[in-house]
Amino acid sequence: MKISDLHEERKDRYGNPNNESKWMLVEAEGKNTHMTHLEDLVFYQGYAGAQQALNHLASVTGMLSGHGDKTSKVTVKWDGSPAIFAGKDPKDGKFFVGTKSVFNVGAKLNKTPADIRKNHESPGLQTKLMLALKHFKKLGIEGILQGDILFTKEDLKTAKIDGESYIIFKPQLITYAVPADSELAKQMLSSDIGVVWHTQYVGGPELKDMKPQYGPVAPKSTKNVWSDDATYKDVTGVATLTSKETDQVRRGIEKLNGLLEKVNPSQFNSIMKNKEFTKYIEAFVNSRIKAGEMQVTNATQFLKDFINYYDDRMQAEIDKLKTGIEGRAGQERVQKIEANKKFIEDNSNALLGILGVYKQLIQVKQILIKKLNRVESIGMFYKTDGGYEVADPEGFVAIDHIGNAVKLVNRLEFSRRNFLDIKAWKK
Repeated sequence: MKISDLHEERKDRYGNPNNESKWMLVEAEGKNTHMTHLEDLVFYQGYAGAQQALNHLASVTGMLSGHGDKTSKVTVKWDGSPAIFAGKDPKDGKFFVGTKSVFNVGAKLNKTPADIRKNHESPGLQTKLMLALKHFKKLGIEGILQGDILFTKEDLKTAKIDGESYIIFKPQLITYAVPADSELAKQMLSSDIGVVWHTQYVGGPELKDMKPQYGPVAPKSTKNVWSDDATYKDVTGVATLTSKETDQVRRGIEKLNGLLEKVNPSQFNSIMKNKEFTKYIEAFVNSRIKAGEMQVTNATQFLKDFINYYDDRMQAEIDKLKTGIEGRAGQERVQKIEANKKFIEDNSNALLGILGVYKQLIQVKQILIKKLNRVESIGMFYKTDGGYEVADPEGFVAIDHIGNAVKLVNRLEFSRRNFLDIKAWKK
């Protein structure tokens, strides 16, 4: 079976994907200030979330094998900072720049230099926002664009990597490097600020009413602004899946289908509606990622480890109480522990099935990330004590044919690098 056929089969099996009540992601209903990891859709949306995750994997596979829906696409996650919003306030038509707080109640929209000085204390952030306010209004932005600032002129340095000269900049964890004698380096060096755009907001009549559209075409660069979009570009063809790789992913997706069919949808959704369970299972997964452990290797052991983790968390809460376990609050927490243990015991078979789906989603995702990492428009490195080590992109964003988006990130690797970077910073 071809990937394109598998994609169509999923549409037939699960109904029309344009049925938003079944396919809509959390992010598509709000602003792109926090995007879900593909596999975590299982926790956030239950059975429909698992279907959606599988659909994303099929779409990306189709794209990489040359048989995909052309309305589906992938963007690259740039490790830029700060996040930037720019455009005209639909309420009064005045141009503004801002950070993620632009969608908060009492939003901080910077329409003048005085607004920037009032709203942001950090001198470094003020400098970047001042440049953005001055130069982005000349880009002819339609609607409101969201992106990441990559550099300002003073961030650009020169360095030798493997004996070659590069222009480098390091917004956060990843060091980006451009050959010093390239046309791209010349463009960047002549710019005051560099930005990559990944989301556009349209509609109105106020900011809160605007809807996100992922993967917009970036405004053209000007003499002061290096502007690009985050769309994944494979101009060399090296990221095209071979027939062997396509077959490997196809088998992985078929296995996912089989695992998902074994789980009762109603029980799946019932489990994920247990707020006590989902609250702590997500925290548990994140704790394992930070510790550099695979999220799910053995599902049975995973559940046992989770119960121990949950006991420890609840015991820590009890220890903070003045009355300890003897008081009313302590007893309530003990009851919670026992109730959650019973919940896991009563649903153990279904939970093992769900965790099997979760594990398989990650395994197929990792195959696709490995292939996506083959393409780089700008060199990426980690700065280490011994020099520079080649890096992969922070991750990717998969956007389906109706505009929903999820993150594809090697969470273990990027978490490990963040930890190492924090340790180096503290020295």
